[in-house]
Amino acid sequence: MAPDAKRGGTVLPTTVQVQYGDGCEPQTYYTPRPDEPVVYRVAIHGHTAGLDPDAIPTCYFLGPYAVASSRTSRTERLPDRTSQRTEAVVRCILELWRDRDDVTELKLAAAVARADEHARHEEQQADQLEAEIQKVTAQRVSARRTVNQLTGILRRRPAPVLPADPTPAKVPFFDCHGHQMGILTVRETPAPAGTRPSTVVYNVQGARVAGSFTVERYRYGSTPWPEGIDVTYGIPTSRYGHEARDEPVINAIRLSGGWSSSGDTARITLTTPERLPAQIQLSRTTSCSAPEATERRASGVMRALALRYLARPDAEALHLAAAKDRAPGLLTATRATLKELREQQRKLTRRAAAHRARAAQYRELLAPPRALPDVQSDPSGALSWEDEGGAVAGVLAPRPVFVTPVAPELPATLQVFVDVAERAVQLASTAADAAERAVARSRGRDTAKRDEAMWAAHDAFKETQKYAKWTGEDAGTVTVSTLRNYVNSAIEAAERAQLAAGMPSTTAALRDLIAEPWTQARADEEARREQERREWEAQYEAEERERTGLDADNRIRLIIVRDVAAEHVPNLGWSQGMLSVMKQAATGQLYYRDGAVWNGRRRVSKDRTLMLARSGFMSIGPKPDRRIGVTPMGDTALYLVELHPDGIHPDDKAAYEARYLVARRLRRNKEDTKALARQLPRIDQWTQRWSTRPVTLVEQERQAAELAEQTWADEGGAIPNVDRPRQAGRRDDYAAVAGRRAAKENDLRRTAAGRSDAVLRDRGPEVQELVGLVRLRPWSRAEPPAASRGRPAPAVPFRGGHARMMKIHKCGFGPGMIT
Repeated sequence: MAPDAKRGGTVLPTTVQVQYGDGCEPQTYYTPRPDEPVVYRVAIHGHTAGLDPDAIPTCYFLGPYAVASSRTSRTERLPDRTSQRTEAVVRCILELWRDRDDVTELKLAAAVARADEHARHEEQQADQLEAEIQKVTAQRVSARRTVNQLTGILRRRPAPVLPADPTPAKVPFFDCHGHQMGILTVRETPAPAGTRPSTVVYNVQGARVAGSFTVERYRYGSTPWPEGIDVTYGIPTSRYGHEARDEPVINAIRLSGGWSSSGDTARITLTTPERLPAQIQLSRTTSCSAPEATERRASGVMRALALRYLARPDAEALHLAAAKDRAPGLLTATRATLKELREQQRKLTRRAAAHRARAAQYRELLAPPRALPDVQSDPSGALSWEDEGGAVAGVLAPRPVFVTPVAPELPATLQVFVDVAERAVQLASTAADAAERAVARSRGRDTAKRDEAMWAAHDAFKETQKYAKWTGEDAGTVTVSTLRNYVNSAIEAAERAQLAAGMPSTTAALRDLIAEPWTQARADEEARREQERREWEAQYEAEERERTGLDADNRIRLIIVRDVAAEHVPNLGWSQGMLSVMKQAATGQLYYRDGAVWNGRRRVSKDRTLMLARSGFMSIGPKPDRRIGVTPMGDTALYLVELHPDGIHPDDKAAYEARYLVARRLRRNKEDTKALARQLPRIDQWTQRWSTRPVTLVEQERQAAELAEQTWADEGGAIPNVDRPRQAGRRDDYAAVAGRRAAKENDLRRTAAGRSDAVLRDRGPEVQELVGLVRLRPWSRAEPPAASRGRPAPAVPFRGGHARMMKIHKCGFGPGMIT
């Protein structure tokens, strides 16, 4: 049994907790304690909840923490008789605890044991509440500023608004690319009764446009001055309704709805925004989008009317009228919000004070009490203590007062950082004050921007203070580089404050004061770090090459191709059957004969093959073989599917349904959609370019060897008494490869010689005479004849000049057959 000192409870615990078994450390359900009680042959594990000894419960107080434990690590609910007997035992123990003489000392000891933990918890709660108080305070300041602005708007004298001018005016309008679409004839008509004060109605007649448009300031938002603009198709019939009359007809289509822009009106030009809404009302509750051409023309008309509205001579009067119209409602809502914020701040302040008081109480428990003075050694201490009143019953002796030691003077090198940080705080403070003064002097439409700039400068100032505080506190305890980072962060925050306030930056001189001087030691350190970085990069590159078999460029290429595959394979619309056909075509086994597709043994789906061929993934060769091969686009598709096989559909039906969903468009009939779904989408050239296969290191070595072989052959081949150049360290490998290649060339030459004899008999004696000069080597490069072992075999001289050589070429023999 132990007092239950828990978080959030009283400082001195009033409840106790009874645990079953020996030990003070908490245990889990599956870890039995030593000497657990056994009641009616049931071992009881766990503990009770907090129980008050002064108000002992009668029954059902063991709670969910008392369970029956077993050797199989399983816990079960206590039987009823066991639970009743255990409750009786616990009641007896509580009565014995209540009658102890040292209950108060035990409770105090339990509170002191966890006082530090509880004090830190209460301080953390108080810090969180104080942070919330700061946020609420900032919200109150913003709300109070809004109330002041709204009150000033209501007090301002309204400016006169010009009446509607029925004189027609020619207004050109343009599309988003700057091309003129026509000229409108615009007339102003009186706004109907009940509309908002800033409303202007324009009657428009022109190039395929006829009807009325209503333009006004943006009616929603929480800023005191309304920003943005509203353009409505037609003339609204009520103040807050959405019905309108005399809606415009553009391209013989009647449009409804409108355009609401809540941003800055300075971004509205004759070409921007590019697309504005244009709806066709189908019924009272449903509508659809207008065609693209109609939407483009309606966008140009609305942009032209919005600019004409903003360029009116009484635009400021209309702006003030709109602000005064909605100011009463905003003022009521803002005052209600301000009242709620004030009450919330009061509650948070009370809660934070309560947590601070509890933390102080816990810290008081941890402070050692003042000991009584030793009369034998120092009688003066006892006399002074008695003069102050001596001991009072029930009150502990006064505790010593701790005096904060004065920090020693910092070295000059560290004091520079502290001074520069303080200078940065001064610059940030000056910028924040300038931004606040600008907000105080602002009026009209620039208030919101200056208010935003003020808060940005204030946040940067607070951040500068934070880093300057860290610099002053940690100077002498952290490294110089850490202090330099603190001061650099403070300077950056001060620079942000100056830029937010619209002031020129003056922090460059501060950076020069803390710049680290360039010395030889620093240069050596930088060189060492650069060497370590290069060694690490080399080691990493070697490990990655061994793991993947690719160099860095090809690894990046593989990552890009995987992303491309994950994006494009689902869009191919292939099924597993189509993939099987593509794989067979890639092996060269497919051919088209007698109206069917064969792979040498059995038929293959003709529909899948033709669908793939029509889309350009496969090609059917000419007669008589009609071989079916894979095109470069098909090869790219196969490679992408190999990287992302999850994008393939299980069967043709699922693939068709996926293509059908992609082909569906508004106002496209089902037959056209089905026809598009029966076609496979192609892979564009950019995707093919990005899907190049990475080249492995083995393939790069093979290509390099082939290139060296081709270059050696192009430069003249073998020269008498001169060894063939080979790379160092790979002589044996190249010799084996060259031997296999030479053997294969000899086999091809013998086969070609057998075929050429039959050809030469039909081409006359002159050709036979020329070919008599052609000699095939009876040995390979790896196995020279016995007479020429140890040195390259000389080439057979060719006599007859260039004319005979050209005759041999004309007969169909290439230079590779001449030795």
